[in-house]
Amino acid sequence: MKMGFKHITLLLLLAFSMGAASGQYTGATAKLEKDAIRIGDQIRMELTVTVPAGSRLQWPMLLDTLAQNIEILRKSGIDTVSSDKERFTLKQEIIITSFDSGTYVIRPIIFKYNRTGDTLTFFTETMPLTLDVQTIQTDAAQDIKPIKPPLKAPVTFREMLPWIGLFLLILIIAALVYYYYKKKKLQPPVVATRLNTTIPPYEAAIEALDSLRLKKLWQSGRTKEYYSELTEIVREYIELRFPVRAMEMTTSEINAALRQTEVSASSREKLNQVLILADLVKFAKEQPLPLENEQSMIQCVDFVRETKPGKGSEAIPMQQNEIVEQQIVK
Repeated sequence: MKMGFKHITLLLLLAFSMGAASGQYTGATAKLEKDAIRIGDQIRMELTVTVPAGSRLQWPMLLDTLAQNIEILRKSGIDTVSSDKERFTLKQEIIITSFDSGTYVIRPIIFKYNRTGDTLTFFTETMPLTLDVQTIQTDAAQDIKPIKPPLKAPVTFREMLPWIGLFLLILIIAALVYYYYKKKKLQPPVVATRLNTTIPPYEAAIEALDSLRLKKLWQSGRTKEYYSELTEIVREYIELRFPVRAMEMTTSEINAALRQTEVSASSREKLNQVLILADLVKFAKEQPLPLENEQSMIQCVDFVRETKPGKGSEAIPMQQNEIVEQQIVK
């Protein structure tokens, strides 16, 4: 009886320690949709990372290739999967393919992060993955056979009737869609915004950003309010400048919608960095560094300048760049 009680106590302590360990879990995972494809097939790879709440995470830069002969076709935005007082989880989906047969190893992908109040840089990485790219199997032993000619058969009106009905239905739908978009195009978009609509959106956004800078919100500890107003100004500018309902979209949806416009990739990346950092501040209680707060304002101003109608990209003034570089060195 005494030994049974000891065993039960030991099991309870083991279960409690495992639960505590899982509650503090941090790490990164990479998962392939499947580990074998044919040449040219596309599959999805999902990256997920979990870090302690308040950490400043550095997402790895993945360019055109993931490994030898494995190409990256497109990437989704970085979305917040979950967050609480202890940790938050982010994920990204990547579409990959390969045009060379063989077995390829995807090396571990490294994530860096800094915990709040700690100058040490922590690392977490995914496990290596293997992708088998197969060729199309053919039987060389069989003789080449001639192509069979098409069979000729008379087509009756009864057989054609469903296709005629489908064709007429498509014409009606196309006419209705054309009428709807033509009518919608003639009507000016109605956008509820705090920006001054009596001047061009570009000037209104620059004016609003300058007013926000003069408020010195983050300098007085109101960081969350600062990023809320900053992203709201940029979202309102996007709604006035492009046919994108940015006020109703998530960060990844805005990034995907801007891909359909003339906005350059560098401008989208600047905006995406600010929106992701703002999400972390508002939902994961992130505390950015002063340099990051200043850089977020600079990136938003750059985005507005670079998307000004009829103008080319405008770089940050040299004097401003020198200040940022000096802060980074310090």
